[in-house]
Amino acid sequence: MTRVGLMVGAGLLVLCGAAQAQQGRATVDPALCRALTRHQPAPDVAYKPGVDVKGRAVAPADLPGSAGSSLSTERFEIPLTLDLARRLGVKLPTAGLPTAGLPGAMEIGRMTLDGGRLLLNGQPLGGASEAELVALCRGR
Repeated sequence: MTRVGLMVGAGLLVLCGAAQAQQGRATVDPALCRALTRHQPAPDVAYKPGVDVKGRAVAPADLPGSAGSSLSTERFEIPLTLDLARRLGVKLPTAGLPTAGLPGAMEIGRMTLDGGRLLLNGQPLGGASEAELVALCRGR
């Protein structure tokens, strides 16, 4: 009896999958949406300075003379380098050879953090595929 129930359940799953494929709509598993998309809180839960949880006015937490953090407006560049000879375990001869001016590591890319956006060689990371996934997840 258990085998019959499993076979009927598997058949129904196949039929449901075929029906969804015929509709031509892309479907995304909700667990996949939760795992892959970035959390974006609703505007009404965002931090509001000088207001407590119930909306009452409170004294600011900043001390006089504190400038706060301006990290989000700064631009940081991080060179990505690779010392290929060292990585492969190659011993370079040093006796009698002029090695001055030879770089040990070469730059293979540049990571940039610009105002909260992460770029690799000037191209945004995340890009269109992440935006498409978010759109599919929101369209459920």
